[in-house]
Amino acid sequence: MAFQPATVRGDCVSAFERVAREQPDRTAVIDNDATITYRDLQAAVELRTTALREAGLGPGYRVALVAESSAEYLMTALAVWRAGGVLVTVYPSSGPGDMRYAIETSNPSLIVVSEGVDREAVEAGAPGTPVVEIVSFDVGVVRHDRSPNPENLREPLALICFSSGTTSRPKAIMVSATAIFNCADTYGEVWHLSPDDRAIICLPMAWLYGLASTSLAVLLRGGTVIVVRRARPEFIAPVIEKHRATFVAGVTATFAKLVQHVGDPEPGTRVFESLRLCISGGEPRNEAVFDRWTALTGVSVLDAYCASECLPLVTYDPFTDPVPRSGSAGKLVPHSRLRILDPEGAEVPPGEVGEAYSSGPGLMLGYWRDEQLTREALTDDGWYRTKDLVRVDEDGYVYVVGRLSDLIIRGGTNISPSEIERVLNEHEAVGQAAVVGLPDEIYGQRVVAAVVPGTASGVDEAELRAHCKARLSSYKVPSAFVVVDALPVNATTGKLNRKDVAALLTDLSGPA
Repeated sequence: MAFQPATVRGDCVSAFERVAREQPDRTAVIDNDATITYRDLQAAVELRTTALREAGLGPGYRVALVAESSAEYLMTALAVWRAGGVLVTVYPSSGPGDMRYAIETSNPSLIVVSEGVDREAVEAGAPGTPVVEIVSFDVGVVRHDRSPNPENLREPLALICFSSGTTSRPKAIMVSATAIFNCADTYGEVWHLSPDDRAIICLPMAWLYGLASTSLAVLLRGGTVIVVRRARPEFIAPVIEKHRATFVAGVTATFAKLVQHVGDPEPGTRVFESLRLCISGGEPRNEAVFDRWTALTGVSVLDAYCASECLPLVTYDPFTDPVPRSGSAGKLVPHSRLRILDPEGAEVPPGEVGEAYSSGPGLMLGYWRDEQLTREALTDDGWYRTKDLVRVDEDGYVYVVGRLSDLIIRGGTNISPSEIERVLNEHEAVGQAAVVGLPDEIYGQRVVAAVVPGTASGVDEAELRAHCKARLSSYKVPSAFVVVDALPVNATTGKLNRKDVAALLTDLSGPA
């Protein structure tokens, strides 16, 4: 591949150790009742590094981490890298099939699990591989007969993470130490993270959003990571108040649930007054929910857009852009590159929609042992095909229109579900909305919307239809509005699961 190594240099272990030397007594992590200083966190990393080396872990050996987010998760990740190993992050909530696939595919030398993980599925994926608990970390020995890492990678392999896809087996993404460091360092710079920041981490650390984009970004800037194991409002809200948190990152649904949890405080009352930074990523923006959040807290919800295959990419600088442009994910971050191409491969003019291609020091090394999939995703000159439909305006603000795979094709016309969802979410009676295409005998697909009421009075289908007709072309107006109690989400990330939405609407709305 013609793509050359990135000019960014650094690694998270060295950067973390530098922070620990400079401010050893500052709080690094708060996890339930445990408060851990940088000195204590560094000591724990060193102890785990020694245990790994004494157990026989050599450079490039893979260690699978199948665990809930915790202080021990961060200790283990940093220790694996410090020992020269390759971290394999597996969602602990994975189903038995995906769990076995991830373990079997990565063929690790050691498996580290937290309480409650499906040990049977883990052990089925790698019979004979040592399995240890993340808290006790009693490592006796590691396997030495694991398969080797791929050769001829442009940089050494540091991490294998798995996509949270729902239509096929998760993709195993290979990431370098440079890419991880660049992600954490860039977000720390753009978001102006500092030792004064106390960040709520309610994202799974098996996701790069939870590990590199937030947890490591905070630690490398000397801030405090506050672990919340479940992204549920009844858990998040009291922790924000108790620890005077300054930063919350989540998916769109995180903020929607928090808005519902807060309810309607007295007029003029502000909630979560300690917050200064709120970031949403992984899902399309819901401007109506975000407006309500801003009215409650006085803080805007800014966006972060990228993929694990190439990150970071687009976000907001809260100092220069404290109020986001409606519908926009922000601007390109330092060191990263973005091209918007038409189906023939030509760059489109500003304001026009095309497929986004990205590149930079966060570009993945490829997919683990899948050369064909790698060739399909990466161009010869080092660009990642995002398969996202995007436009960039004259001022450089990026708008994510939707996924190529999510497009509804009705009578030969392409329809973006995200556009319709944005219109529905503007209606005061709508709490959340999801739009999918269902089979239609005449037009191929019909547009159907699932709606979660945002008020106790519910929603009126005629009123929603009139609302959409006033703002959308007629062929984009849903043929049916189905009221549901909640939208199906991915169990690991909390993102909307469109496949399950389609199945739910098929059952509830009936034939065309």
